[in-house]
Amino acid sequence: MCEVVIMASICPVCGGKLGLLNREKSADGLICAGCSNFFFSKLGIRAAKQPTAALAEYWATLESRRRTFKETDSIFDRDALFVSIDKVNRLFYFGHRSGDKGPRMIYSFDEVAGYESDAPDDLTVTETKGGIGRAVIGAAVAGPVGAIVGASTAKTETRKGRIKESVSIHFALPLGESSLPTTVYPGGMTAFLKSCKVSHEKPQAAAPLAPSAADELLKFKQLLDMGAITEAEYNAKKSQLLGL
Repeated sequence: MCEVVIMASICPVCGGKLGLLNREKSADGLICAGCSNFFFSKLGIRAAKQPTAALAEYWATLESRRRTFKETDSIFDRDALFVSIDKVNRLFYFGHRSGDKGPRMIYSFDEVAGYESDAPDDLTVTETKGGIGRAVIGAAVAGPVGAIVGASTAKTETRKGRIKESVSIHFALPLGESSLPTTVYPGGMTAFLKSCKVSHEKPQAAAPLAPSAADELLKFKQLLDMGAITEAEYNAKKSQLLGL
């Protein structure tokens, strides 16, 4: 009896194995199921509608981001969700304290196309820190009077933002538009997204100033001196520019 062995080929996107039970269609070929699931679960993009070359190119971009990413800042609170930020390379990703399954999706600041948030821009949160601790220490040292003094010296910090923010985010990716549904993020997420948009939005070029009548008159005087126009033509243009 002859045994037929089918060798697995290579996924053109990630370079992983592409077996009979581990393959999905792209717009013009086959990729592994892992890549197909990644693009749909992370970005909401169906690989079946994308050319293989476009998927492979963006995957290579993500691999480069994963290698170069170095956290310089973060947005987090006591909950599981956090945002890790690399300001030097202008990258960020969403993570969970329990760990993430599969390859990490790292976004560029420039891919943030818009967002909706319930956080007002001018919200101010005031926090008082150290009051209880100082009151206890004061009471231990100087009795009730010390407790009052300790409480009165509590540190007050005022900062922009809020504890929680419900935000939906829109991205403009090389593969098309992608959106993350409304999710509760730690305070500061809206301000971060706003800074992403501001940093990559180029100011519109100012419209060129219209030449003044004096500039135009000087130009035609030079043409007259060069003999390019007649004196009658110059006088006619002069009258037009000066409204005579």
